Amino acid sequence: MNLLGACRRLMLFVVALGLFHISCTTLAADHPAASQAQENSLAAIQKSGVLRAGVAINAPWVFRDSSGQWSGLEIDLLRQLAQDMNWKLEFVPTTWEHAIDDLRAHRFDLLSSGLSITPQRALLLKFSHPYGDYALGMVVNRQAIGMDDATKLQSGSSHTIGVLSGTVTAATTKDYFGQSKIVEVQDEAQAIKDLRNGKLDGFMAEEPVPTALAKTYANQLRTLDVQTYGRTAHGFAVRRSDDDLLDVINAWLIYQQASGWIRSREDFWIHHAVWVQLMQ
Repeated sequence: MNLLGACRRLMLFVVALGLFHISCTTLAADHPAASQAQENSLAAIQKSGVLRAGVAINAPWVFRDSSGQWSGLEIDLLRQLAQDMNWKLEFVPTTWEHAIDDLRAHRFDLLSSGLSITPQRALLLKFSHPYGDYALGMVVNRQAIGMDDATKLQSGSSHTIGVLSGTVTAATTKDYFGQSKIVEVQDEAQAIKDLRNGKLDGFMAEEPVPTALAKTYANQLRTLDVQTYGRTAHGFAVRRSDDDLLDVINAWLIYQQASGWIRSREDFWIHHAVWVQLMQ
């Protein structure tokens, strides 16, 4: 091969390499999701000034009040976090069935729904430090279930027990009361109505839900003592790649727990039954 031929081949290689680079750049520009994945969530939030929070109904942590506004303990936490970080806050509705998949698909930056921390879920996402832990409880219709019927429910009965679908509580209910009829519900407010009118005999949930409902509707409902069935810890969740965002959330939780502010909001939402009347 002469010198001129070698030069021509080298020039063709350089041109081809440049065209490949342009094609890849164009491809990335044509696919925003790919570009978004390259930029971590904290950098994107700082750039846009907006924190997108995925929210699934789970009162009193997350729910819509009678005016249709988002309310609850975690909603208060999110609003204060956004205010402290000088971010705008955007709520993105999701469901328990799709919440984790929606988070991983970048529909929002963090998941907030009174989510219980479990090692199985940690395979798919990363949890913040817990801000609180809660005992399991059961509230029942007075006419359907007597005070001493917990043992009967365990051994098997014709009673129907509702539980919020996709939750740790749902799995626990099946473990302990699997011989009874377990109904997984999507709409917590409707489940409460069904419990009061007798369509459900019982409703298994994390405290303070059972105690608050029994206190609010004392003539219709009562609680059964099932606290020995366990407790759950709640935290926020981010994608597994979002360590920077998680560091900020954890630092904020430590800061506000030390200040006593989180404790004050938890006292309002967890230790009082006012939220029952606020629900739609």
